[in-house]
Amino acid sequence: MNSEDLLKGILKLDSNIRFIGLLEKSGHLYAGGPREGIVHHLTGKNSEVSLSQTAHIVQMRKNFSTDLGELKYMVYAHDEVLVFSIPILEDLILVFSTEKDVSVNGIVTIITDYIKSIEPELKLEKPTKMVDEEKRRTVINLHDSGITEDLIAEQMDLDINTVKILIQESIA
Repeated sequence: MNSEDLLKGILKLDSNIRFIGLLEKSGHLYAGGPREGIVHHLTGKNSEVSLSQTAHIVQMRKNFSTDLGELKYMVYAHDEVLVFSIPILEDLILVFSTEKDVSVNGIVTIITDYIKSIEPELKLEKPTKMVDEEKRRTVINLHDSGITEDLIAEQMDLDINTVKILIQESIA
């Protein structure tokens, strides 16, 4: 099952889901989008900023995993919607919004149980596949100019392992 099938399957779980997507840690929307036929609350730049902020906050919260345990999910309650973030792989975040009156624990349980049930057939692309060609070239150019992998990861808002894989792929 690929990422698009995963998201379609989750959308079928509850008609209250308004938006669903997979984010890479930089906040880039890798797959997904709004449910058809709904009124959008965020559009254009606001949507992009919201996704970027979500990814950044999840990454920041992961810093406390040693002290608090693994981050399971986050939810933001707004007047109009609830917005959820669930880290599902090292570099991917499932983000979705729902109508405001949804049971938080109920929907998180339904979705995480669904993901666990299909995990053996879940074949999401590696995070390096989510990096567009321009960003790949920039990573390689920075590496070729002598900049360290750590600094490249920080400057390009990528995981260090993703940077290493991109560099390795360019050498092969």
